[in-house]
Amino acid sequence: MMLGPTTEKNEQGEHSWENVGGAIWNKIAEEAETHLLEGDESGGSASALAASIRKRRRLRTRNDVAGGRRVVREMIRYVYLVIDMSAAMVEKDASIGGGTRLHCTILLASEFVQKFFDQNPISHLGLVIVKDGEAELLTQLSGNPRVHTQALSRATTHGSACGDFSLQNALEVSGRSLGHMPNYGSREIIVLCGALSTCDPGDILIETLPKLKQANVRVSFISVTAEMYVCRRIAEETNGTMNVCLGRTHYHDLLMSKCTPPPALVTGGDSVTHCDFVEMGFPIRETSEVPSLIHVTKDRQVFARTGYKCPRCNAKASELPTDCAVCGLKLLLAPHLARSFHHLFPVSLFVELSVSSSSKDVSCVTPDASLLFSSNDCSNSCFGCLKYIGPPPNAVSTKKKTFSNKGSLNYLSVTDESAGTGLRFQCPDCKNVFCADCDIYLHEELHNCPGCLCQG
Repeated sequence: MMLGPTTEKNEQGEHSWENVGGAIWNKIAEEAETHLLEGDESGGSASALAASIRKRRRLRTRNDVAGGRRVVREMIRYVYLVIDMSAAMVEKDASIGGGTRLHCTILLASEFVQKFFDQNPISHLGLVIVKDGEAELLTQLSGNPRVHTQALSRATTHGSACGDFSLQNALEVSGRSLGHMPNYGSREIIVLCGALSTCDPGDILIETLPKLKQANVRVSFISVTAEMYVCRRIAEETNGTMNVCLGRTHYHDLLMSKCTPPPALVTGGDSVTHCDFVEMGFPIRETSEVPSLIHVTKDRQVFARTGYKCPRCNAKASELPTDCAVCGLKLLLAPHLARSFHHLFPVSLFVELSVSSSSKDVSCVTPDASLLFSSNDCSNSCFGCLKYIGPPPNAVSTKKKTFSNKGSLNYLSVTDESAGTGLRFQCPDCKNVFCADCDIYLHEELHNCPGCLCQG
């Protein structure tokens, strides 16, 4: 009796299916070694890099960061970052660069805290950890990044991941705190989970989800393992996102993309979002000879000589931006408000120009064949960094390998100093040309075009 399909053997006496996995693995290893580590001289590495840059620009356009149309975004955000510290996060995962999933998540969460307040200086962030089927409020909503980074370091030092993951408890704890926040700010919950199941005391879709929708809380998920149906359902119902990271770099990009405020939710079926006026104060920095009482937080006061005086109640705060501990007035500086406006008026999407090997004049190239004295002397020069875009004439190709260690994550960067993608991007407003690195930096970090600022 035949139990399965018959297969023929080759000359070595092996079945045809026995070498399929090995052949595929060898092909992948050869491509990775050729294109990522060595830098293919025929242009394979440059082509892969150019494709990666174009993919990143398409993603930026799809997220409407610089799509050429005005998007209503919330300037003030109230965000809770929920971190899964269950037993599933103790496991090691080779796809995220070695070490445990929790260690990688804590490193990225610390970086996220710094970048979040850099892009959203007048917003508030809080931390929630989930382990043993319970959710613990690690830090309250605060505008001080140092409080959150210190809490993350203490959580990994004194507490270990264990037990089950409870999504309902995490959303209940975060949602109750967000429900008391003002209506003029966006309410968001970002969940970083690695568990494949949730241990909840009740039905999350019937009991918790209606409360989140009624309070206009947006819930987004980033999973390091696989997608759960309940997470996808909650994300869709609350206009959030559900993502599964494919590796360490993808995990980093997904989390850092949450620093950009999402489009505002339209409530009540109206096409125009209701706008509220928010009272803000611009305090004066004062230094006295005699130490006075200064508020660090609402529950903590210290004696110091330097502080920021509230224009309404004359109470002193230790740092900015913050909320006055006495009258509750938002205290900030003009640069904080200007950085928040960057998301409301994004930089226009640059237009990709055709790759041209010719230029006006290359005599201005410095001896290291990378920098120029003026961007007006050469058509292939970058207006931002003054680097020559593409390989200059008579340039010697040199390769450089750089290793950096961040915690237990090792980063390998292989660059070719003279060669490059040759991609050029032109600002549609000031008509200046930029390289790929400056294009990414201006749209994702600086949020300003230097060419337009020089003309304005």
